Amino acid sequence: MAPRLEKPLPSVGRLRVFDRVAATSSMSAAAALLHMTQPAVTRSVQALEAELPAHLVDRRRAGSFLTAEGQILARRARRFFQQLDTAIATTIEADPNGLVVQRMTRKIGDVHLRSLVAIGKAQSFRGAARAIGIAEPTLHRPARDLERLVKTPLFRRTAEGIGLSAAGAELVRHFALASIEITNGLEELAHHRGAAGRTMTIGALPLAPKRHLAKVTERLLQRHAPSRLSIIEANYDELVIALRNGTIDLIFGALRSPPPFGDLREDALFEDPYGIVCRKDHPLTRRKRLAIAHLRDHDWVFPTASLPRRAILDDVIATWDLSRRVEIETNSLGALIADLMASDHLSLLPRAFDDHSDVLTILPIAVPHPPRLVGLTTRQDWLPTDFQADFIAMIESRMPQVGE
Repeated sequence: MAPRLEKPLPSVGRLRVFDRVAATSSMSAAAALLHMTQPAVTRSVQALEAELPAHLVDRRRAGSFLTAEGQILARRARRFFQQLDTAIATTIEADPNGLVVQRMTRKIGDVHLRSLVAIGKAQSFRGAARAIGIAEPTLHRPARDLERLVKTPLFRRTAEGIGLSAAGAELVRHFALASIEITNGLEELAHHRGAAGRTMTIGALPLAPKRHLAKVTERLLQRHAPSRLSIIEANYDELVIALRNGTIDLIFGALRSPPPFGDLREDALFEDPYGIVCRKDHPLTRRKRLAIAHLRDHDWVFPTASLPRRAILDDVIATWDLSRRVEIETNSLGALIADLMASDHLSLLPRAFDDHSDVLTILPIAVPHPPRLVGLTTRQDWLPTDFQADFIAMIESRMPQVGE
């Protein structure tokens, strides 16, 4: 999942001027910091207000003060430039005072931001140029200009043409996160003016309890109608990449404790023990007193070695001296369920797993393994919109009981 391209953002130059006015509450002070004339600063703020449109600054004799709309945008604009600073800092070996980063960040313009995010999404110059409707040489100019600015190789030759280097990929990730700050700010401004259209993208892991998620999202949409939710199901590694580059807003499902990257945060919602699962009319379901010895007559559908459940199932089989014969091994949840429905095989699934609970059942034998934690994974520095924050509050207030 590549970083998403949002609708066109306001001018970076105008945002930079507004950010300095917001920080100083003064057109003249902002002008001095930016080496501009005061009339030029005033015109830039007015142009931004017309571009949005929004009333951002009240101009008085004592200074220039943010309106309610100005406060909304100022918070996002500050975070936008912090992300740009972080992006540039990843390309510099040493900058103890941060002065080099500040000087370089001031040189980043709309065309740099737009071109690099487009290349990150398309993974090549050719695809990016096609996506934004320009000639490939036209895209090369700002991309190479940015490369000269940061003095770091941002691109490499691939089978598809020219793509991003590791440094370029990290730079584009922060550029994409910066862009999302302004996109969220524009959404918050629209909400402040009474317009609808709030959005959120949720990444759901394959074994996440989807019915619980559905109940929460339905309540959310009723409260915030009309709004739009996107729910994307994928494996953990894919969703983590998407979360870190801003393609999704959060992940719902099993936590890793700790997460694989230091810039991620995990919040547990509930414990979800593992259970031995089979089809509902399985011979073992007819036993009044089921014992571990009864499991030894049955083979298993094994998760592949890359899945956390595989190590747990291997431990259970070794501890209970069960059948180790591997006839079927799969990373496909659909294939696992299909085989269980068509055979007397057993497998291991979390108890809160609710897709196909009408055809599968969990045997009444406790699995000797600590329960997994189900919760939310977000970026450490994420600032949710009110819509996104309401989703978190709702899902935290309605923690499901196992078997619900």
